[in-house]
Amino acid sequence: MKALRSLPRTPTFQIFSFMIWAVVSLRWIIIFIEHSHPYLWLLSAFLLVYGVLLMLQPIITRGPSYKAHLYFGVQTALIAASMLLYYEIDFFGLLFLPLAVQALFRFPRKTAYVWITIFALVMSIGQMIQFGRLEGLSFVFLYLAALLLIVYFASLMLRADEARLQSDQLLEQLQQAHQKLQAYSDQAEELAVAKERNRLARELHDSIAQTLYGLTLQAEAALRKLSVGETGEVASYLREIRDSSQQTLKETRLLIFELRPPVLEKEGLAPALRARLESVESRSGLKTQVNLQEVGRLPVGVETGLYGISSEVLNNILKHAHASEVRVSLQETAGKVVLEIADNGIGFDPDATDLQGGLGLKGMKERAQQIGGELQICSGEKGTQVKVEVACE
Repeated sequence: MKALRSLPRTPTFQIFSFMIWAVVSLRWIIIFIEHSHPYLWLLSAFLLVYGVLLMLQPIITRGPSYKAHLYFGVQTALIAASMLLYYEIDFFGLLFLPLAVQALFRFPRKTAYVWITIFALVMSIGQMIQFGRLEGLSFVFLYLAALLLIVYFASLMLRADEARLQSDQLLEQLQQAHQKLQAYSDQAEELAVAKERNRLARELHDSIAQTLYGLTLQAEAALRKLSVGETGEVASYLREIRDSSQQTLKETRLLIFELRPPVLEKEGLAPALRARLESVESRSGLKTQVNLQEVGRLPVGVETGLYGISSEVLNNILKHAHASEVRVSLQETAGKVVLEIADNGIGFDPDATDLQGGLGLKGMKERAQQIGGELQICSGEKGTQVKVEVACE
């Protein structure tokens, strides 16, 4: 809370302070004209000094706290002297009201309340000395009520200013945190892109590049056989080249569709899955059963995650399952999006494969966790079923 002591002084209370001083001074001038008293000029000087100090208070109390304590001590002494030098004038007690407001804005609350208590005691003792017990008590209650009222409103104003300042600070912190999160998100996205590029580079090198190199060797061998007239073995080489070319074509399609296709960004998950099945699985000779419900646009991260999981599953089916049929289902039910992919292949042991790091199971689980989804894998002799559930709210 110490940082909040630097709040700008509320103009309303500054105007209020000078109005109190002006009213007391005006009333004193009227009495000064109507009466004669040996201390009239001294009291006028006290009021003038009080007003000058009131105006210079922000400058005087700036810096170490002892300056502020000295300021309030001098002001209190001026008011007490004014009350005691001219009896039967009660309105000098009003001059404590601006000091109470200034104490609230200058000190921590506990210190301010100590000074306000001192103001109340000095004012009460002065009124009792001037007017006696009974009449003095009436003035004491009147001015104490005014003092407590102005302290209450000043405290409310100060708390409102402090709450506003805290809100501004929290907003600034939230904005900074948002900027940091945005920067981290951009970095994470760049790392993900780099990771995906490295993976695709490995895929190109380990599969397509090696296959193309093998095709080159087979073609050269066939040419050598033709050059020496051994045509019988050329047919065998051509069959191998054909089979390898078809496999390379499948793997090339897989790599293309493992990238985020434009249809996923433009139309959503269901059209992207439909395009994938038509372009890859159908052309590869797999019989596809498709039940893709239009689930509407999902958050980008969810769509990308589900599409990545489905691509990994379909790639495994093409490469390892030896399946003749694949079933793909996408539905929205009970506030969840459910993606199911099943095949009639040879199956595998999920636990053993996961430990060996094969088939990309670890990557699928990580994708599911990132989008807050639940991944289930069931596999046996009759095929494999992969199911992903993600809340769509």
